[in-house]
Amino acid sequence: MPTISSFIKHHYRHFNAATLVDAAEAYNALLASGGKMFVTIGGAMSTAELGLSLAEMIRQDKIHGICCTGANLEEDVFNLVAHDFYERVPGYRDLTPADEAKLLSRHMNRVTDTCIPEMEAMRRIENEVLKEWVRADQAGERFFPHQFMYKIPALRRSEEVLPD
Repeated sequence: MPTISSFIKHHYRHFNAATLVDAAEAYNALLASGGKMFVTIGGAMSTAELGLSLAEMIRQDKIHGICCTGANLEEDVFNLVAHDFYERVPGYRDLTPADEAKLLSRHMNRVTDTCIPEMEAMRRIENEVLKEWVRADQAGERFFPHQFMYKIPALRRSEEVLPD
């Protein structure tokens, strides 16, 4: 059975695609020489459940650290507590204002091709977030919005907010 490497070397030979081959070979050389890989993920990729694809590489000690944008942490938390209630919107580019209004009337907050279920995601954690915001305000503390997610005790004890 051909390997992924042989597939890539055969099909990714031209233009910018060849850079993928160069990067993969450099990565293999880095690991072979005892180097460490630090993965930085930004934008939508930080909420793409990359742990599913990277888990085996992490177990094999091929990835040694991951950094993702804090701005997307809120969406990760929503996904954690309400994953099964999210809805895909395959034709999102063709939605009419009436289609958008129907989604909104059902409390489905569209983010490109996916709807975050307001009641199951946002409302499920808002009281805990509000408590932390009020506490920080009274203490004169300031944080970035995503930093509050790290401070919410219920999220550290996930059984209080996660679905049964």
